[in-house]
Amino acid sequence: MNKKSILISGYHHKELKKIAKSYNVQVYRLVEEMIIYFKKTGVNPLEPKSLSPSRAMKELDKRFVSFLRHQESEILKPLRQEVYEYSKQQEKSKQELEAQIKNVAGILDKNSKIRNDHFLKELQNHKEIAKANAMGYGEFYDEYKRQLEALKAIVELIDSKNKSGIKNKLSQILGDANM
Repeated sequence: MNKKSILISGYHHKELKKIAKSYNVQVYRLVEEMIIYFKKTGVNPLEPKSLSPSRAMKELDKRFVSFLRHQESEILKPLRQEVYEYSKQQEKSKQELEAQIKNVAGILDKNSKIRNDHFLKELQNHKEIAKANAMGYGEFYDEYKRQLEALKAIVELIDSKNKSGIKNKLSQILGDANM
């Protein structure tokens, strides 16, 4: 390896030695690494713009806050609005569905009541028929005669002289000429 010397002031040579000592490297090695560093990073050591780490952190912090504000205004706020509108739409749909369910439940309840009433009437009719069959023919005929006598008495009270012809009409229907 061919070594070359460089001219620097005494003060800077002294500072270079201090820096090399603090990093525990020889001066020539430190200079080589500095050259590699400047080449890789593109940093110009002659520009006074070199930032201290704290100033660089502050600048990075400002950029990060700016980025967050941009994200908030461009993405988060519109997304929040969409979520809010979607939740309102879901609530409206839920209320409509509840109303429909209540309506259908009311209709089912009404139909169930009608069906139950019809069933009870049919059951009552069957009970009466069973009761009539249980009474036997003689008792059934006696009951028929009593009801016929009651009907004749009612007709007699309504039209005793048969002016309206109700007695004749009833006789024709019942098939009894002795009305």
